[in-house]
Amino acid sequence: MTVHFTWFHERVQVLLADTSDDTIRIYAHAYIMMLLSTQLFGDKSANRVHLRWLPFVVKLDEMDCYSSGSAALAWLYRCLCQVTNKNVTKLASPLQLLQSWIFWWFPTLRPHGFDDFTFSLAFRFCCPFQFVWETYAALDVLVVVHPEILIEEHCRLWWVVTSLIYFAMIEWHQVNRVVPHLGDVQHVPEPALNIDGLHAKNGRGGDRWFPSYFQTWHLHWINRVDSVLSIQRVADPGPSAEYLDLWHRVVHRILSPDAVFNDPKPVEILVDAFHRGFSQAPARMQVLDLGVIARNEV
Repeated sequence: MTVHFTWFHERVQVLLADTSDDTIRIYAHAYIMMLLSTQLFGDKSANRVHLRWLPFVVKLDEMDCYSSGSAALAWLYRCLCQVTNKNVTKLASPLQLLQSWIFWWFPTLRPHGFDDFTFSLAFRFCCPFQFVWETYAALDVLVVVHPEILIEEHCRLWWVVTSLIYFAMIEWHQVNRVVPHLGDVQHVPEPALNIDGLHAKNGRGGDRWFPSYFQTWHLHWINRVDSVLSIQRVADPGPSAEYLDLWHRVVHRILSPDAVFNDPKPVEILVDAFHRGFSQAPARMQVLDLGVIARNEV
């Protein structure tokens, strides 16, 4: 089910000037196959291209109909889960996405020389704090993202609580737990969804048609317009008083036995938190899906 990178290089390495349109299309297919297998969905083999991508690159005109971004995020989440196992020593997945997130939110971890302003969020740095808590709606963030990302049609994709699907990999998009990033008050979150059983599935052990085998999760994705959060941007996004009260009661702020260290942080709720409204989950409004519908196979 896989082909060595060397096979691709030997056959599509040089494109002649007088090449026919059909040959150009073949080279385009091969390039996209390499791009998918090395950049977005790379695995630990590091030298093979999986043939499962063939049905998705047959028709180049339909490539923009697939939600490859949500699939890449599902693959990244799964790989991050796997690497927490003490027996796992290597991390696969689209690590450039993880690196971009780390450099943006943790300024102290940025390599020297990554302080210049450029288009990419990965290189947009401002203040030397330990952690930058900034909403995606902030002006200095808006100026460095593509304007199409911010239109309502696309916002509905990253404001939705739904399943993220990459073949047999199923993850849950819990954007309702990071509402301040979207500019709203953080509510007391719904109980976390237990998907441990899904983490034991890797697509091996038999020939299965994934949209049928994981029908419930595919239906979540197909009906994702029913789970779009209603975000009400406020001047002071952050946790509400109810959320802070819950946080102080259930969170382990120091990972040490109480007999060794006492928690120096007082159980105190800031006064301004009481002015952020009630801690209720944002309503999930149903909207017409006017944009491009991502195919449930991905």
